[in-house]
Amino acid sequence: MKSNQKQIDKIEEALIAAYREQEDLQFPSDWRQQLMKDIHSMAKPAPAPIGEPAKTRAPRRLLYMAAGALATIAVWLILANLDWYDPWITLKPMVTVVEYRTEFLLEAGDVDSGLRNLQATVIQEGKEIEVLSRSFQAPEGFFGSKGATQKVEIPLVLDAKTLNLIEGPATLMIKARDLSSRNLFQGRLTVVKKEIYINRKSSPRDRMRSPGSD
Repeated sequence: MKSNQKQIDKIEEALIAAYREQEDLQFPSDWRQQLMKDIHSMAKPAPAPIGEPAKTRAPRRLLYMAAGALATIAVWLILANLDWYDPWITLKPMVTVVEYRTEFLLEAGDVDSGLRNLQATVIQEGKEIEVLSRSFQAPEGFFGSKGATQKVEIPLVLDAKTLNLIEGPATLMIKARDLSSRNLFQGRLTVVKKEIYINRKSSPRDRMRSPGSD
């Protein structure tokens, strides 16, 4: 405050010295008070712009944490479900004629994520008849490496009478799906189709009879 008063006195002396006669100068009675108000107003800090909120560290820190969590989830999905191979299917024996009742050995597997499910159906005259349906347990562990079903061997029996199959051509279709995150987390799919012929003209009992037994 004292320094401001000294500056005002110097200003007053300079103004008086600019005139030859002091009585020619006429100052308002409250010019000192008005000058002090102007000095105080200039000394105040400028207000923050209206409409611009103050930025804090907390929201930015939350954004960093959310981005880190998303990156961790993305890395886990890639590492845990990285899959480059389709499931595989084999069917033995390689017969094409199903005579009343035929037994197959169905082998399937997946070398990466493991099998999710296995299905076998017979298609005849537009009708799809389910023969086998098997689901497998999902693997455990953080990276999904424990308990995955890499290979299965399942007996597959086609009984024409039980399945209500008629005489004529049909299609045996086998589907195997794995546990990968491909195809919108539905897994990779392998489909094998085998054209077969259903022979119901003779039953096993008929085949056991000799031609001259009657």
